[in-house]
Amino acid sequence: MAVVSPSVRRAALVVTALAAVVPLAACSGGPDLHPGDAAVVNGHAIRISTVDAFADDFCALEKPGLAQQGAVLPMALLRSAAAESLVSDALLAAFAKEARIDLAEVHRGVRQQLRTSLVDVPADLQGAAQKRFQLEGERRAVLELAGRQGATSQQQAMAQGAQLFNAWRAQQHVTIDPRFGRVDLDALKWDGANGSLSVPAGKTPDALDQKAAAALPADQRCGTPAS
Repeated sequence: MAVVSPSVRRAALVVTALAAVVPLAACSGGPDLHPGDAAVVNGHAIRISTVDAFADDFCALEKPGLAQQGAVLPMALLRSAAAESLVSDALLAAFAKEARIDLAEVHRGVRQQLRTSLVDVPADLQGAAQKRFQLEGERRAVLELAGRQGATSQQQAMAQGAQLFNAWRAQQHVTIDPRFGRVDLDALKWDGANGSLSVPAGKTPDALDQKAAAALPADQRCGTPAS
């Protein structure tokens, strides 16, 4: 079994933690989607194929931990997380500019950190890990920098930055195909998505309904159900 470094596993578990969710309010409207678009962000289209490829990367990074737990995740959740990550990335440069944050410096800092944190990642996961954690690292760094004023801890700065980003995002033109649902990567909330790919969370907030997730066809879940 592939071994993933603790720092990478902590980041990967952000998606696993979304299995314990509470309902999330619907996202705001924006420009109409076109066939093949997963989202449109201020006129910039994010293709469904791009989201699907990124979701496959998410799954590859989750599989070692899922195998240890004998658990599975619905690909609907991973596709939602992938779509949200790409939408946030499409918005980040404009938000950073308004917040007077040097995004190029953030990029260099995160890239330097990843040289150390990804050193133990297996070769076949390096590409997926680099892309995913570069995006996530830059998003979190920008939120922390944006929320530093008056904050007494890193956690508080992150929370304040997330509030500022969400308020700013509400003024942007963002549309996400309902099939992907919506994820809040900071509050760890997922609305379950709409359509045939949706898997409802259990009545208790401690875990996604593993029976329902395990019953999904192999191409709609990540991981192998425990026997």
